[in-house]
Amino acid sequence: MNHSLLPRTTRTLRIILFTTVASLSLGGCASSLYQNRPLPEAASARSAAKAVKHGHYIVGSQAYQHLAHQSTGTTKAAYTLKAVEALIRAGALKTAHQELMQVKGPLPASLRAYKDVLQAEIAAALGAPDKAYQETRAAERIPALRPGLLAEIKRIQAQAHMSLGHPYAAAQDLVARENLLVSPRQLYNNETALWHALTALPRARLREISQKTNTDTLKAWVELALIAKRYPPHSQRLQAAVQQWQQQHTKESVTPDFISSLLGAQSQPVGAPRKIALLLPLSSPFAQAAKAVKRGFVDMARAHPAADNPTLYIYDIGADPTQASHYYKEAVAQGAQFIIGPLGAKAVRNVVRHADFTVPTLLLGLAPGGLARDPAKTPVYQFSLARTSEARQAADRAYLDGHTRAAILYPDSAFGARMRQAFARRWRHLGGLVVADGSYTPGANEFVQPVEKLLDITESRARTARLQKILHIPLTVTARRRQDIGCIFLVADAPDARLLKPQLNYDHADTLPVYSISSVFTGRSDPVYDRDLDGITFGDMPWMLVGNGRMKRLRATLPHAQRYDFTPLARLYAFGADADGLVDRLDRLSLGGGRYNGLTGALSVKRDDVIRRHLVWAQFTKGLPVLIDRFLPYRSLFAPKTGHH
Repeated sequence: MNHSLLPRTTRTLRIILFTTVASLSLGGCASSLYQNRPLPEAASARSAAKAVKHGHYIVGSQAYQHLAHQSTGTTKAAYTLKAVEALIRAGALKTAHQELMQVKGPLPASLRAYKDVLQAEIAAALGAPDKAYQETRAAERIPALRPGLLAEIKRIQAQAHMSLGHPYAAAQDLVARENLLVSPRQLYNNETALWHALTALPRARLREISQKTNTDTLKAWVELALIAKRYPPHSQRLQAAVQQWQQQHTKESVTPDFISSLLGAQSQPVGAPRKIALLLPLSSPFAQAAKAVKRGFVDMARAHPAADNPTLYIYDIGADPTQASHYYKEAVAQGAQFIIGPLGAKAVRNVVRHADFTVPTLLLGLAPGGLARDPAKTPVYQFSLARTSEARQAADRAYLDGHTRAAILYPDSAFGARMRQAFARRWRHLGGLVVADGSYTPGANEFVQPVEKLLDITESRARTARLQKILHIPLTVTARRRQDIGCIFLVADAPDARLLKPQLNYDHADTLPVYSISSVFTGRSDPVYDRDLDGITFGDMPWMLVGNGRMKRLRATLPHAQRYDFTPLARLYAFGADADGLVDRLDRLSLGGGRYNGLTGALSVKRDDVIRRHLVWAQFTKGLPVLIDRFLPYRSLFAPKTGHH
């Protein structure tokens, strides 16, 4: 079997499928938002910076805004801009934009540049790299900027150039950024991003750049990229050539960690892998889901031309998740330079426990307890459709909408308990109060008792009965729900939600905002049955809700998109497509702050190398999910008459 590389310009992708064989002995809101709200801790610049450093962006933003409201003039503007930066990192782009618009009037040069950079960040997150680049150019013209801000400018410019298809310009930006960094982790990440930009170029273009460039550092990096393209990975010839390169370029500062990874002591930088392995349970009870992921991955791989098209090895890991580590090791032994999978929580757990990560890996699930990452070692990322993440984002959304007191209604199941815990923890961390919670039996015919108990309707009626007994006269009293609930977090699938929301309305909670997760939406337009869901706000992936732009084009061009559209497997198809889209972008995303606008959401890399999905938000109106963030350049898939959002 010939495993040679195929150029992407042919729009073909070589796929090798490995299956289990018998011979193997294996088992089968704007600034007012921050006023008059309880803070989790005393607002101070130190506590705000600490919250942001540890990834608690909304808490940090809240603390900075509290400081801004206590300040005036330049100090007020500086704290507000810091709050905006934290909101951008949290994915709250609409609120970030609103806050940024509050910073008006003359500003010192440094703050004016800071504001331009934040505007560029928002533009980049919305998929407008050209606008992001122009904003950074405006900031760059301001003299005497601090090195940290200049480094951010160069990072955004590099990401914009890569998004626009200009890897050489991105490489120039990253070389300039190198001199502005101090942290070893930042330097290593910058070098791997630079490597990615250069290895995206064909040899002929690299040779041309080497001959024409007047920048010694860039010339040295280009020569190193040519060496890596000339010799096989992990070979003695590569090692000798790199050592000779080091002797010739003693003035060039390249971190030992990067050289070590290039030579194979740990792993090669992600760059542009030529052999990719995909580990899926294709012959298991989850075969349909696995096939949807596979088709999404393969379709997207064929849709995006690049300099080289990798060989894709597909491993069927079977029905026994305890064998996942065996297939992982087999993929490494067969020369895979990047591994995607396995798919499924149990299989991921098995690989984490029993396999050494010797090549860059994108796990399709979350590792229990997380993964400790050393930047000098093999990068391992975690990508999932975990609903607990959606619950946390629902808490963020409700809090940013101005609510502080929530009730939770969830199914009496292990899943429901996890969702309740995820929402409650985030809500309390933000400074909100959970004033009531209650469970219901999923699949029941009616939900009168759990809803009335949650809203305290049962107790209201009991009080009326006691009063009648004392007065000895019949009373006509409308039972009142408890008045201390500001919003409700509802965990439910569509059939249960169609009964729960009308019951909430009947029990006088029709004016309470209700937040939910993607399970409340089947993915199919059903205005007759879904009219009972009117008023529910939920987060979901763009693939399920957006009707214009890139989503529309991909629906028309991806071979299996229409087959999965409006089915329960549509989200898994999008998940597979985004797994492919991430392969060549992880180095850049690891720089921090960058995003890939994927089918499952705006994707970014958190500090623990978990891929965060930033959802889009919709509200059921007349039985249809309608996008509610008019700030975003999206149009609703199911309600196009609402106009552009």
